[in-house]
Amino acid sequence: MKALLIGGGGREHAIGLSIVKSGTELFAISPTRNPGLMRIARKVTVGNENDKNWVLENAQRIEPDYVFIGPESPLAHGVSDVLIRNGFNVFAPSSAAARLETSKSFCRDFMKEKGIDGNIESTPFSDSSKAERFIDQIDYDFVIKPDGLTGGKGVVVQGVHFNTKEEGIEIIKEYLKSGKEKALVEKKVVGEEFSLQAFASGRSIHFLPIVQDYKRAYENDKGPNTGGMGSICYSERGLPFIEDKTVIGAKKILKQLVERFSEKVTDYVGPIYGGFISTSEGPKLLEINARLGDPEAMNVLSLMENSMMDVAVSMIHDRDPGLEFKDRINVLRYLVPRGYGSNPTPSKISLDEENILLRGLRIYFASVSGNGKELKQTSSRSLAFLSEGTDLSQVASRFDNLQSLLRGEYSMRNDIGTKAMIGKKRDAMRNIRAGRA
Repeated sequence: MKALLIGGGGREHAIGLSIVKSGTELFAISPTRNPGLMRIARKVTVGNENDKNWVLENAQRIEPDYVFIGPESPLAHGVSDVLIRNGFNVFAPSSAAARLETSKSFCRDFMKEKGIDGNIESTPFSDSSKAERFIDQIDYDFVIKPDGLTGGKGVVVQGVHFNTKEEGIEIIKEYLKSGKEKALVEKKVVGEEFSLQAFASGRSIHFLPIVQDYKRAYENDKGPNTGGMGSICYSERGLPFIEDKTVIGAKKILKQLVERFSEKVTDYVGPIYGGFISTSEGPKLLEINARLGDPEAMNVLSLMENSMMDVAVSMIHDRDPGLEFKDRINVLRYLVPRGYGSNPTPSKISLDEENILLRGLRIYFASVSGNGKELKQTSSRSLAFLSEGTDLSQVASRFDNLQSLLRGEYSMRNDIGTKAMIGKKRDAMRNIRAGRA
């Protein structure tokens, strides 16, 4: 069989590796000549992944049996819609289903209307003067979010990115002045975040192990939000600082959302994930994403015994994919351009790939182009390194002195997946559950 994969980041490299595991012939449409995809695909066509007519022309030439879409932007631009209308088997949501991600206010309103648990108090504004009056009246700390796609970078939190109501009002004014049609003011909730990913088809949903994504640019969770600097996963054991009952609650919320959405709006087909936060009141849903996460996809697909192709075939034909996962811990850290998260400065980087692999690290190529040895960065994330094993100390130790095998200007967090950071998160959740935070 043939598969067409749309997208060209680290997540898509991971999806492509999972697809070819089944022996499927892979074709890709990518915005760059991603070295990882170039190695595993029969052909990579470089171009605008959001141009639905151009994508359709290429799909009709390739004639894939199944199509996979990695990023959110092609969904928002109707790429899945035009492929579905032309008879392709697409394991990705339609633009109507992707509204759960592309409009946060739509998702909040739907949850409220259908009585779905885990919602957060949220009010949308397109008029800055109304937002100002509302913020003046509230008696709680708040978060400001653009209504549409942000790539994980648009959310600002009181007490973290700004302190006073007046500063928050100025931020929402700037959002709306910059052309964003709508912004949300949400009540701030305190806890540890985690990602719950799943595959869905209509009312059927199958869950992947939970992952924690480290969004902040600098160590000790400081600095601006980013698309994700790295992530950790303990397979089906769950994260050591998130209680089992919290995960059960989150699964109930996501299942309820997919079922009611399929009943009332349209069938949801493909990957989905909820960004959740564990609070003293149980799990709360921060946002829905109509795709697998980046970097979270790399964690779970590395652990998943099944091929993505097998999953898509099973679910599109209303069969249980029988998901199975290795009982391993994995830690992922992203190499990014200097200044990523605020003012990225791309450069050229090179790596000693052979010795990196000999350490036991897996490499995922993201927003770079080149031959693998010398790579040209974009303003987005460049390379992901994943370490996997049975013991956290052993897993984290593979990153020691990694910089000796890398050349160029870049940034990378060194605290992701360390015992010290895990202990800190355990303590934080104990204090939250005890009402001390």
